[in-house]
Amino acid sequence: MISGVGAALNRFARRYVPEPFVLAFLLTAVVFVCGAVLLLTTTDLTWESAGWQLASGWMADFSNPKLLGFALQMCFVLVTGHALAMSRPIQRAVSVLATIPQGAASATAMVAVVACLAALLHWGLGAIVGAFLAREIGRHARSRKLEIHYPLLGAAAYAGMAVWHGGFSGSAPTLVAKGGELSLWDMLLSPLNLAVVGSLVVAIPLVLALLCPKKSEEMSPPPASLEPVAPAEESESDGLAANPLVGILIGVFGLVIVFALIATSRAKFEINTINAIFFFSGLALVGRLGTYAALARDGARGAGAIIIQFPLYFGVLGMMKASGLVAWISDGMASAASKATLPLVDFVSAGAVNMAIPSGGGQWIVQRDILLAAGAELGVAPVTTIMAFAYGDAWTNMLQPFWALPLLAIMGLKAKDIIGYTAMVFLVMGLIVPFWLLVLG
Repeated sequence: MISGVGAALNRFARRYVPEPFVLAFLLTAVVFVCGAVLLLTTTDLTWESAGWQLASGWMADFSNPKLLGFALQMCFVLVTGHALAMSRPIQRAVSVLATIPQGAASATAMVAVVACLAALLHWGLGAIVGAFLAREIGRHARSRKLEIHYPLLGAAAYAGMAVWHGGFSGSAPTLVAKGGELSLWDMLLSPLNLAVVGSLVVAIPLVLALLCPKKSEEMSPPPASLEPVAPAEESESDGLAANPLVGILIGVFGLVIVFALIATSRAKFEINTINAIFFFSGLALVGRLGTYAALARDGARGAGAIIIQFPLYFGVLGMMKASGLVAWISDGMASAASKATLPLVDFVSAGAVNMAIPSGGGQWIVQRDILLAAGAELGVAPVTTIMAFAYGDAWTNMLQPFWALPLLAIMGLKAKDIIGYTAMVFLVMGLIVPFWLLVLG
């Protein structure tokens, strides 16, 4: 039954889901119309004035230096995650893991588990290493006579983005930790976060495994042209750039300094610190500075599609602020909530806004004051409010393919190939997360 539902959702997605770049413009148009309607019904503005106000809001955040700085920070996460995932130790581990599955279901479950665990450590790593593992399994499938459903492996690789916001690089928790309101450990080690993340890491691989087609003719094999993924080599480098000991020493020394700063409270454990940790870890594992630079360039190429869409979504964010849409959604839902149901309302509102603003950090900047004020008024703990938002943001990532772009490029897939299956993950999260929010929120 589950595999049949997944197949139906996949057929729907292949027919109707637009490409991510097209989706960004469609969402821009939808938000413009919705914002204009809200302004016309709640203010004395004319259509012309409302249009100019929305256009001004779009332009203000399209070119917002702080948001563009945040985009660079997120791209740095992707680039360092890519370089780390492409290091020889990680690639050797991926090659070994790729030989373990004996069937489509076990292969799908393994990719989902690896992607989820990696994303909890660092979402950039999770977004990349799952894709490499899925690709490697696909590459060996023909020689091992292993029947797999390649698009489903792609969905499993993307599953890490369902749990990332409850991990070390989650935008909302790390931004709160950076501000000093709470420590990252207060949020990540809370009973609520442990229960939600633990449940999802078990349930998501299981559901994806159950989505595997039962008949051979329903399987979708990988492209025959898949080549081995080999770590880049910087052939033109010489001297210090080609000496592996240099990168190892710099990486190890950098890690010692970063952890010393954390231990002596001279640095907070937040997103910039985490980026530094993974940057120096990548240098230590890659060794050669020239090779690391080449891997970083490869990662930047993979992030190119995201880079050009970031400003578009920032523009959408500007229109939502200029029209009051974000406040209207959040306030409207919070006003009807009680102390028991507010975490669930936060979860749903964050999921709704994430469809138009697929940036956890940018979205948190807009919604945080509204959500925390409502929580304080009703007596909901800040940790619960923050994590409910985080789960909602991650929830609709399973319908919004923005963060799947590097993965799709690595695997040679399109968004419509995987969204039908990740929609099933969306449905499962929509049951599991609300349950824990009502029990532990």
